Amino acid sequence: MTKPNQVNGFIWLLLGALLCIGSVPLNLGGFHKPGPGFMPFLTGAILILLGLILMFSGSKEAKVGEGSPGKGFWGGKNWKNVLIPWLSLFGYLLLLEPLGFLPTSFLFLFLLFKLTKPRRWLEPFLFSVAAVAVMYFVFSVWLRIPFPKGILTFLMR
Repeated sequence: MTKPNQVNGFIWLLLGALLCIGSVPLNLGGFHKPGPGFMPFLTGAILILLGLILMFSGSKEAKVGEGSPGKGFWGGKNWKNVLIPWLSLFGYLLLLEPLGFLPTSFLFLFLLFKLTKPRRWLEPFLFSVAAVAVMYFVFSVWLRIPFPKGILTFLMR
């Protein structure tokens, strides 16, 4: 077992336990008639389970690179794959209202598909169009959840 996995697992276990304890006063209800605290309690129980799995799962592959000098905890990471999603998510939040759901979601997904892993232009374009179309039909057409219309007011209901 690696030390970071034990610490991270313990943190998730602790957060799950706090979530379970905090949800009990909200009335758990029963399985067939759940109360307001049922979902937070279930989420906390899942976090506890995943924390335990993380704490007690030993991996030989994780131990191989532990002795590499000069890298430290943050060294050797591909920061492009960390910064691009965070910055594009911030841009998504800023552009969602003025541009609307369809163009903003397409741009966000296209950027993520294209920049996090080098691909040709057609593949990220098709994946983005397909993902946005599925999201639009599931949430807007089927579930009738209103999205920000933005510049495409004529297209969105």
